[in-house]
Amino acid sequence: MGDFNDWRSADDVFPGIRNIFCVGRNYREHANELNNAVPTEPMIFAKPTHSLSAATGVVTLPADRTSIHYELEIVLYIAQPVTASSTARDVVGAVALGLDLTDRDAQDKLKAKGHPWELAKGFVGSAVVSDFYQFDDFSQVRDATFQFELNGAIVQTGHPTDMVFDFDTLIQHVHHHFGLTQGDILFTGTPAGVGPLRDGDTGRFYMNGQTWADFKVRHNVAGKGD
Repeated sequence: MGDFNDWRSADDVFPGIRNIFCVGRNYREHANELNNAVPTEPMIFAKPTHSLSAATGVVTLPADRTSIHYELEIVLYIAQPVTASSTARDVVGAVALGLDLTDRDAQDKLKAKGHPWELAKGFVGSAVVSDFYQFDDFSQVRDATFQFELNGAIVQTGHPTDMVFDFDTLIQHVHHHFGLTQGDILFTGTPAGVGPLRDGDTGRFYMNGQTWADFKVRHNVAGKGD
């Protein structure tokens, strides 16, 4: 398998992003670690475009969130209109790695009440995305190994072959129920190993051993300024 090649910076891509779709519990071990049932069909939620943040330099966490967890995911950039017969190979133009940041305390409270998750998933800066990389063949994405390094230790390792629902299934499901087209991005689920981000943490994304992002975390807690 060859390396991923040409890339576009997150700043270049973000102005063209239309919708942000995300998939919950798409790795069995992650569902198990949170004591959640493995779904029988894709669990889809969305984030507003205001949640986008580049995984470079400093990633800032909002002051009023005290239990933010990282969830590393492969992010698909949809480059072509999707039809009922489209596959990932047909419509995905580039991929990134991203963090679906989750306010775990808020999520637990919302789930207990049977309420939607947006408050826990859609806050400003909650969709942290690396540069987008192109590929010679989509098999490079399906066969990839992606990792998150936190403070010098690998805390998450994922393989798309372990997903509950594969890329093609996710694309068709989102297209059928919500519409999916050029400029949309899709977070495809996180493997086991999620945990909290804290002020001063350093993070790094790897795809097949290549560094795709490098950043420091700043938590804007009360009294520390903007």
